[in-house]
Amino acid sequence: MAHAGSFRFPGGDARTTVLGRTGSGKSTCGLWLLSHQRLDKRPWVCIDFKREIIFDQVGFPPIQQIRLADKLPKRPGLYLVSPRPGQEVALEAFLWRLWQRENIGVYVDEAALMPDGDAFPALLQQGRSKRIPVIACSQRPVSVARGLFSEANFFAVYHMVDKRDYRIVEGFAPAELSRPLPAFAWYWYDVQRDSLLAMAPVPRPEVVADGLRERIPYRANDWHPFRWTSRPTGRLKIAA
Repeated sequence: MAHAGSFRFPGGDARTTVLGRTGSGKSTCGLWLLSHQRLDKRPWVCIDFKREIIFDQVGFPPIQQIRLADKLPKRPGLYLVSPRPGQEVALEAFLWRLWQRENIGVYVDEAALMPDGDAFPALLQQGRSKRIPVIACSQRPVSVARGLFSEANFFAVYHMVDKRDYRIVEGFAPAELSRPLPAFAWYWYDVQRDSLLAMAPVPRPEVVADGLRERIPYRANDWHPFRWTSRPTGRLKIAA
């Protein structure tokens, strides 16, 4: 049985799984965790299936959009790719390029939509040695890569609808996760320390967006006196 301990953010080689039903707060939590990564030390790629509104609140820039076929970023910062249905083959190839690139972070907003190939499991299994931290969100612990649980260093668990889902997670995080919590509260399980914490809600989405904007380094590719503004701008309508 897990014991109480102190909270720590995931390190630069950690795999973190965030679970919870729609509207539970899991996506805000995932991005809050992301905002406390060293975005100034390595590039992070966000795989955004659902066009998460918090990214729009952060703005473009400092987030930079890329396509699945583009060269992978080398500079530190936050990069966004938005795959469409039918692009599973292209996304699988993109994930293998991330695996080969190494020293790059990966954030996934809906892990159940990741392709069924071997690339994402490889990122999870070899992420530590390749310095590829992963933060992945999912509504349920089903129809996702097993490595999200077997390789996870941290679990953030929000309310889930199906009680059977708690039992699945408890097979990897030996703690009673189904005990009710207040709205938007969550459980945090640290695998290495075998510690379980009941956490208060993370900051509001707009506060998380502000935190991300402050921490994302950004340098324009070419100088222009009006190229940068602190005011968030909309994302470009580019094909993934």
